[in-house]
Amino acid sequence: MVRTRNAAWLVVLLVAALGALVLSPLRFAGDLEARLGAAIAPVMASLHRAARPASDVLLHAGQLSALTEENAALRDRVAQLESEAATLREGRTAEEQARALRSAVGDATYLEASVTVLDPSPGRRGLLIDRGSAHGVVAGQAVLGPGAALIGVVAEVQPTAARVRLLDDPRSAIAVALQQSKTPGVLAAGPEGLHLDFVPTGSAVAIGDLVLTSPIGGQLPAGLLVGRVQAVEARPEALFTAVRVEPYGDASRLLRVLIVTSVQGSAP
Repeated sequence: MVRTRNAAWLVVLLVAALGALVLSPLRFAGDLEARLGAAIAPVMASLHRAARPASDVLLHAGQLSALTEENAALRDRVAQLESEAATLREGRTAEEQARALRSAVGDATYLEASVTVLDPSPGRRGLLIDRGSAHGVVAGQAVLGPGAALIGVVAEVQPTAARVRLLDDPRSAIAVALQQSKTPGVLAAGPEGLHLDFVPTGSAVAIGDLVLTSPIGGQLPAGLLVGRVQAVEARPEALFTAVRVEPYGDASRLLRVLIVTSVQGSAP
């Protein structure tokens, strides 16, 4: 609608200009031109203001294109810097985890490994690590996570890689004992998390008791920290007490682990 109005004004101005040209030989033409000029001046100013944004766009089109390209280059650079910063943060976190593990294992002989990926196999809970038989890794070795707590056991070994079966894998079963009462049990995984099997009814079990690997009936070093008792449900008619265990290690965020190859003197 604005363009139509501007076009109409241009036609009117053109007709007025032609009329002034035709009437210029007459005596009163000078006065007529002056009045016509005074009447047309506001219209010309309005048309100039209306056309100015379009002219500015045309004049600065090249500058806008250059600014667009510059902004795109800056966005690419910012994305690159953010990626580099994320890589540095991951590396720092991995080194902090490794340092904490090394300070917690005490006299144990261990092998440090990096976690490459969570095991994607359906029905499994495991980790893939970058150490294998070529580095001295064998099946059955304990794998430690945060706080030197047991998170799993080496299940399968290849020359330069290995798969770790986590404690919450449905096929996992670890011989354990309560630190306070020395009550034995078997740590297993279920739909609601970790629990102890074969804990006789009437056993001294309390919330907060530490759960350690047992020296009886297991291949793991004794005394490795596993978790703590989270809930206890004893039924008089049942043969065993239902005990839920909260693990200390969170394998979902691990970047580094320690594989215990041997223990000298006491357990770590």
